[in-house]
Amino acid sequence: MEDRKKKVILVTGMPGSGKSIVYDVAKKLGFGTVSMGDVVREEVKKRGLKPTRENMSRVAKELRKKEGMHAIAIRILDEVLRLLSSGIDLVVVDGIRGYEEVEYLRGNLDTHAKLLILTVHASPSTRFKRLHKRGREDDPKTWEEFLKRDFEELSFGIGNVIAHSDLVIINEGLSMREFKELVESVISSIANS
Repeated sequence: MEDRKKKVILVTGMPGSGKSIVYDVAKKLGFGTVSMGDVVREEVKKRGLKPTRENMSRVAKELRKKEGMHAIAIRILDEVLRLLSSGIDLVVVDGIRGYEEVEYLRGNLDTHAKLLILTVHASPSTRFKRLHKRGREDDPKTWEEFLKRDFEELSFGIGNVIAHSDLVIINEGLSMREFKELVESVISSIANS
């Protein structure tokens, strides 16, 4: 029987929207956290590759081609179940890219927790500025690279996930402190509902 007190928040959004802030705030609040991007980064490292955008993208595509569009979700399921069975009532999964991942997780977690999709949204120009400023090795350096990455994300089906969100947080025109406070409020509200 589903334990309605337990919840899994599937966080999605385009690159640079602020998804990782949701993850960081949830972790700070003591909730369970799982990063799908970390799974891909670990696979890249395991293959002895540098964590460049190209390698991350290629490995993610290879995994999805070989194992299905839900390949990354398969790899995080055990960790989500472990967290839920350890007494944690809320788990935040960062980096949902496709609806097949949502369906896989829903099919395997439905009896354990209520699943909610949370989208973090920001305009393309805002996201590009953030990614450029962040300067991670796999971040786009030019507007053309940024657009290419956006369309790649959309090819995974992220638009379908966004379209079926239960909640949307707009991360536009807020200071980092204001956005973190908003995220904390939303996550706490979900945890206490």
